Amino acid sequence: MNILFLSPFFPPNAAEYCRALTGRGMRVLGIGDQPREHQPSALEGMLFDYAFEPRMAEYSALRDATQRLVARHGPLHRLDSNGEHWLEFEGRLRDDFTVPGLSYARTVALRSKMAMARVFDYAQVPYPTTLRLQNRDRVRTLARDRGFPLIIKPDSGSGAVDTFMIEDQPALEQAFEHNYPNHIAQPFIAGQIVTFDGLTDHAGRIVFCTSHAYDTGIMQVRRAELDGHYYSLRELPAELERVGRRAVAAFDIRERFFHLELFARDDGTYMALEMNVRPPGGFTPEMMSAACEIDVFDLWAAVVCGASLTDFGYERRYHTAHAGRRANRSYRMTREDLERALGKTLFSIRSVPDAFAATMGNVAYLLRHSDLSELRAAVALVQE
Repeated sequence: MNILFLSPFFPPNAAEYCRALTGRGMRVLGIGDQPREHQPSALEGMLFDYAFEPRMAEYSALRDATQRLVARHGPLHRLDSNGEHWLEFEGRLRDDFTVPGLSYARTVALRSKMAMARVFDYAQVPYPTTLRLQNRDRVRTLARDRGFPLIIKPDSGSGAVDTFMIEDQPALEQAFEHNYPNHIAQPFIAGQIVTFDGLTDHAGRIVFCTSHAYDTGIMQVRRAELDGHYYSLRELPAELERVGRRAVAAFDIRERFFHLELFARDDGTYMALEMNVRPPGGFTPEMMSAACEIDVFDLWAAVVCGASLTDFGYERRYHTAHAGRRANRSYRMTREDLERALGKTLFSIRSVPDAFAATMGNVAYLLRHSDLSELRAAVALVQE
């Protein structure tokens, strides 16, 4: 089977997906915007062929590079990147080369927060009132009825990029005058951000799921340059899993990762923030693997290859955490001191690519412990 993997050099864990696919006997073809000589060591021997295309952000150039690979190796059986950035291009390539998976039209709909509102409503999952910013009268009515602040964000986007908060009427009028063509407005929702993350098979059955809780919102981390941390749960609240499974079914997610973000409210209920048809970002796949002592990358490759997973099982044995540090901040303990103090609780230290540093910090300390209070103490030690 031929699978085309877009951008196998970046982000860093892209190589892990290619490694897993090769291990399952698939022929991995890559297209990237970096020369082959920049290939990370983790990809050594993992790519059957690679096309260097520095203009791959232009669809015509990406399509031509794909055509060259198809001419050399035959039809594509699968196509992916597991990254938000390439989702719509993936859909266009699937349409053009008749590859199974999400079409362009469906990908666009899945990324649209306006379209999400309709699916969440169908699934009977609470979702904030969502209006196009250009609909000024309705947004003004929303502000009058619900009060400030309002959250303004792109209809399609991720990582809280170009997302901001409106505190009063003059600021709202200023946003109108700026004429954001593709932004939407929502009321500010109070509550901790939690996720329902996992992977579905070809029939849409959830074969793996977990949850992560965030110390604060990504928008706040970016705006205030906070260190930020998040951690996984060993036991999922029954209501969270019920709402999450209902949403995944309504979005009809098949043979893909999902990353559903929600607000956990004080009354024990949940309100959806957004659905993403990709793995959670950063080094979260590595955290999921460490929490359950499984290989999440290989599990995904097994799904893609059509392997039987009827006997697959897992246990969330640990809580895991990402604790970020920023390069422009001083900390009480050095890296060497932390390694000694944390011992086995620290399972990895990763440099964060500059493209993600605003939301994740410059260095990620990845932690795990069976006891949540011990894990939180380790996070505090890293960020003190």
